[in-house]
Amino acid sequence: MAIRKLAAVSIAAAVMLGTSGCNFTSPVASMEQYAPSDGSQIDLENVKARNFIYVAGEEFGGLFGTLVNPSLEAQTVRIQYTDATLAEKKSISVNLLPGGVLDIGYNGTAPLLVDLGSTPGAMVSIYLNEGSNSGRELNIPVLDATLPEYQPLVDALNSAVPASAE
Repeated sequence: MAIRKLAAVSIAAAVMLGTSGCNFTSPVASMEQYAPSDGSQIDLENVKARNFIYVAGEEFGGLFGTLVNPSLEAQTVRIQYTDATLAEKKSISVNLLPGGVLDIGYNGTAPLLVDLGSTPGAMVSIYLNEGSNSGRELNIPVLDATLPEYQPLVDALNSAVPASAE
């Protein structure tokens, strides 16, 4: 009788371990950070860059993204890129208020019209500097209106004003 109880407990323990073993060795997928959209993201010292994409239009392209300043102090962020037409480096500085959010090309704001000279499906690099800190590279995807959800962004390029670069 005792042998039957011991065998039943052993079989039950083996079944439990066998069916739940993947939980012991696999990381929990929801704990991994990722960009939940087509755009790229990066965290600087105090500022967070979210959902940055470059949209190639028929005439020109534009940079879209969001900068978030969760800190209690104002921050200056410089976006650096290489202009493909002029083959020179340019930069644009933006100021963020404490706790501020700056949408570039989203929520009714205009995108930054820049020529990063790439074709849809490729990746391009920009650099983001926060204050006097050295820049961090951000590789962003180049998209176009092939997918219907990006047609409003391509349409926004038609009404945008070219960015004044330093």
